[in-house]
Amino acid sequence: MKTVKKVCFKCNKEKVITDFYKHKGMADGHLNKCSSCCKKESKEREEKLRQNPDFVENERKRHRDKYHRLGYREKHKPTYEQRKLAMKRYAEKYPEKINAKVKSNRLNPKIKGNHLHHWSYNEKHYKDVIELSVQDHNTIHRHIIYDQERMMYRVAVELGQWKVGTLLDTREKSENYYNQLLFKKQ
Repeated sequence: MKTVKKVCFKCNKEKVITDFYKHKGMADGHLNKCSSCCKKESKEREEKLRQNPDFVENERKRHRDKYHRLGYREKHKPTYEQRKLAMKRYAEKYPEKINAKVKSNRLNPKIKGNHLHHWSYNEKHYKDVIELSVQDHNTIHRHIIYDQERMMYRVAVELGQWKVGTLLDTREKSENYYNQLLFKKQ
């Protein structure tokens, strides 16, 4: 079988016909510009448009409108039964976390809206929590791994002297790692 070739008008290179996007309006059924040139041009246009704050804001608005118009929130929202089942599974898998939450539920953050982070889920540390902003708390949880056997966290991302897998077995170690992590983020 003979391979069909075509020359891209943009890069002037001869390429196999499968390197061109299909287009019903063209005589041979394919665009005259190769797919790599199309992608490159599209990327350059996107980068140029991203410099314009009006374009960025309009894109955000367009995506928000599309999200609500197509009902994505309702499509991906779990039902009451699904949430209840997920919470039951979580409680069965991590009873120590539920116990710590129950024992520390009367503790309040000093700043309204902040979260309280358990650095350890050992019973003696239930009320020993670290206060963090919601954003910092989310960041930290993306960079630690829970060790259920020891009921403490381990380092998930190498950072300075911190090696992956290091057990954060004291409050001081945990705070030092978190501070280094959050300082790097800024």
